[in-house]
Amino acid sequence: METVELSQQQSIRMAELPEDYRVIGVERSAPLVRKPGGQIIRIQQNGRLSAATVAARNRLASPSPVSDWRGDASWHE
Repeated sequence: METVELSQQQSIRMAELPEDYRVIGVERSAPLVRKPGGQIIRIQQNGRLSAATVAARNRLASPSPVSDWRGDASWHE
């Protein structure tokens, strides 16, 4: 997974996310987060949450290594 420098608003939003939300990728400098129900969302530069693009959802649908926001690596199935 690439390293991305977060904006202050993104950092604040990530700190507010519940523990069961997992960072699973990055799309154009925006972290992609999987909600417990499986929905994938983006954290925009301004800290707002939005739906991930179809391309990002399709790319992340296959098993791949992921990292939660605490930096722990795991495998997503």
